[in-house]
Amino acid sequence: MRIGLLSCFLLCFSIFAVAQNTSSIDFEIKNLGINVDGHFNTFSITAEFDEANSELESLSGTIKVSSIKTGIDNRDEHLKEEEYFDVTNHKQITLKSESITKLSDNQYKVKANLTIKGISKEINIKVNVAEVDNSYKISSNFELDRRDFKVGGGSFIMSDTVKISVVHFQDF
Repeated sequence: MRIGLLSCFLLCFSIFAVAQNTSSIDFEIKNLGINVDGHFNTFSITAEFDEANSELESLSGTIKVSSIKTGIDNRDEHLKEEEYFDVTNHKQITLKSESITKLSDNQYKVKANLTIKGISKEINIKVNVAEVDNSYKISSNFELDRRDFKVGGGSFIMSDTVKISVVHFQDF
């Protein structure tokens, strides 16, 4: 019995420990007054750092739009259609930093070019960088106006504001 409990504890602890160093791109938007959240399963993020003092020098990312998950398969398929992300014609969302300004020891202002559905916009986001377990933890929380990228058309029941949360772990 003790071995079974110990094994269960170790398994749960190892799953929790692995989950702590997992990159993610999550989003939240209100639809009919209810928060709908989701994430993208397939993406890549690359950060480059100055070797001398570990300062963030560039940041880029690519998301495979068809990897969108909200927990409801029918909704996911609907979001892939032309009115929303138009996956047939626009398979990726991309972000590429244009300039980076250090604000404090671990915070940067990133001016980046974001492209969704073939529409590119300059955005400014704050990015936090921390050293965690032989890796950089790069995180950011920001908001976008979905209408800037013609996502969701003129829907009156869906909020214009999408909250984005990105966490990325990159080895030194």
